[in-house]
Amino acid sequence: MPLAPLGRPPRLVLRFALYTGAVLLAAGLAILWTVNHEVAARAQRTVETQARLFAEQNLRRQLLTSDFTKPVRGSRRAVLDDLFRQRILIPGIVGTRLFNSSGTITYAARHQLIGTKVPYLADVSGVLAGVPKRRVTRTVSWRGQKNVKVLQSLIPVRQAGSMKPIGALELDQDYRAVAVTVGEAKSRLVLILGIALLVLYLALFPILRRVTGELASRNRRLHEHALERGSLLEAERAARAEAESIQRLLADQNDRLRELDRMKDEFVSLVSHELRTPLTSIRGYLELFRDSGDLTPKQREFLKVVDRNAQRLLELVGDLLFLAKIDAGAFEIDLDEVDLAQVVEESIEASRPMAESRKIELVASIGNPPPLVGDRTRLAQVLDNLVSNALKFTEAGGRVEVTLSSEDEHVLLEVKDTGLGVSPEEQPLLFERFFRSSRATENAIPGTGLGLTITKAIVERHGGWITLESEGSVGTTVRVELPTKAARRADVAGRELLDVAAVKR
Repeated sequence: MPLAPLGRPPRLVLRFALYTGAVLLAAGLAILWTVNHEVAARAQRTVETQARLFAEQNLRRQLLTSDFTKPVRGSRRAVLDDLFRQRILIPGIVGTRLFNSSGTITYAARHQLIGTKVPYLADVSGVLAGVPKRRVTRTVSWRGQKNVKVLQSLIPVRQAGSMKPIGALELDQDYRAVAVTVGEAKSRLVLILGIALLVLYLALFPILRRVTGELASRNRRLHEHALERGSLLEAERAARAEAESIQRLLADQNDRLRELDRMKDEFVSLVSHELRTPLTSIRGYLELFRDSGDLTPKQREFLKVVDRNAQRLLELVGDLLFLAKIDAGAFEIDLDEVDLAQVVEESIEASRPMAESRKIELVASIGNPPPLVGDRTRLAQVLDNLVSNALKFTEAGGRVEVTLSSEDEHVLLEVKDTGLGVSPEEQPLLFERFFRSSRATENAIPGTGLGLTITKAIVERHGGWITLESEGSVGTTVRVELPTKAARRADVAGRELLDVAAVKR
């Protein structure tokens, strides 16, 4: 049946263009916000510093200690009125106050405030300790204008030759002086950034069109090669050249396949996470049904089968979530001193009922290995995976032997069985996820192909390694080597020394 010709996917170009535009827009907004925030802060600091220097130059020798002890009245208030209104309340400064350590306003250009408390009592102690403060707020100007947006500066006042403040000065500066500076900078920034993003986008768009066009062109060529394959068989050299071309084209598709694989992993992780809760609920209700007394023996048997399969599905979901953590780099272990001999004994005891039901001899040879640092739960998972695998692939009358020993600051763990074995061609694939050997499929041995993948990840996370030797119809030996506590400590110390040396260089 002839294949229909492939057309150029214009939606792919549009999608790339939209994604690129969205990324550039987000980056531009982030840069604009950051720079705008910095410009505003600098403008506020500049305006505040100018006002503070102006005030200190004009007030250092004019204010008295008595101006802060109690509200100023009479002739002294007239003197301060002349001082502040003629020298301090220049254009741009719309209000000023003096206040003492209790927060009482002893003088204000707006006389109604004299004797009242400042609204920012929480900041008084810090200002009187010598730390100026500023904030943006709204207030009433000394001339009575309401709701004026100001940059409010709180400045410690010291007498000449003294470091300890005798009180504090509040200057209310019209915020329009800051806003003008910020507005001018923002306008220039928006213009420059907009031009830069537009130029960048226009430069990227032809590249995106060319890349997607080339991809569509190569797909069409691959389609045509498939149609012409029958006729190209007569010309061997031409067919070989076309095959090489197809191979190069397939290599170009690898990036797309990797992206699809990543999307698949995200989908599996999401689905696995969403399945865990309903599966747990199902098992809970099954247990309630099985504990009720209104079921016949046959119904109980049916519920037992459902519960067993729900448990298998829950374990599969757990394995998928574990792999998702590994792919995301979020796989962590809780390190502590572990007695691996005890872990082996517990794993053997847990697996013994399965071995006896299958008439398999399960033995262990446990030496006296030194302690190691690791995650006890994860190491027990390694043992359980290896022993259960060995039992599944060993026929009745066979033997599974677990050996624990030590050698050169490493703990050695071996799980040896007399099972079906694995062909040499399939052995390199055993640690890949979802891979199952042909013998497992032929003999209908249950499994998901995730156990050895998870086992390898746990072993390598502990600084060890895992190897496998197998021979068809003879058996399989899995060997795990883990560093002891002393070896791991020496390795960590060595890495720290290398880091120090690198810093010194």
